[in-house]
This record gives sequence, structure tokens and C-alpha cells, in this order.
Amino acid sequence: MATEFVWVGIAASIGFIGTIVHLIRKRKLREQYSLLWLLLGIGMLGISLFPNLLETASNLLDVDYAPSLLYFTGLMGVLFILLHLTIAISTLTHKLISITQAAALRQEQVKRLERRIEELESGEARTVPVKKEIR
Repeated sequence: MATEFVWVGIAASIGFIGTIVHLIRKRKLREQYSLLWLLLGIGMLGISLFPNLLETASNLLDVDYAPSLLYFTGLMGVLFILLHLTIAISTLTHKLISITQAAALRQEQVKRLERRIEELESGEARTVPVKKEIR
């Protein structure tokens, strides 16, 4: 492999890892999500530093064209990251639904209390005490 391509790969890998670290420090990327991205960057750096590693792995796995192994590994890595993020989004969606329902119940309780206060202030209050709700 040409030396220029090796240096471009190393620079791109270090730039990628640096970007991930920068996003973590600026709190734009949480640590739990960044771990997979950092592993991907370290894998890119490893292949850039040791280009024969890809050739050796393709020979061990009986892959005829070494770059196809790289593409397959990259695709699997991205699919794993997408699965991880989909699980996180699903969890957040369930939490959002619970919070929305709780807020709607509290809003209804506030409306009932406001009506009761209006009744008391206008003198239209019932003589029967209001039932206390169980929390």
C-alpha cells in the first residue's frame, strides 16, 4: 500500500477520535454512546497503522478480497451502533409517555381544585366534603 494512503488513514482516524473526544468534553455526546464510536475509531486507527492486519484477517477468514472484509466489518459496526441508539430512543419514548400521562393527571387535579376554590369563593360550595384521592 502506498505510504501516502497510510498517512491519510492515520490522520483521518486520529481526527475522528479527536472529534469524538471533543464532543464528549463539550457534552454534546454522552459517554455511554461514545464508547462504540471510540471503538470504531480505534479500529480504524489499528487498520491504518497495520495495513497487513486486514490482509491477515482476510486470509484467516478465507475472504478473497480484503477490502470487502473491511466494508463488512464497518457495516456491522454501524448496524450495531444503530441498534444501540434505537434501544435508547425506545426507552426514552416510554419514559416520555409516562411523564406525559403523569402531567395530564396533575393538570386534571389542578383543574378540580381550581373549580372547588371557585365554588367556595362564590358560596356555591356543597356541604358534602370532597373525596380525598389516594396517591
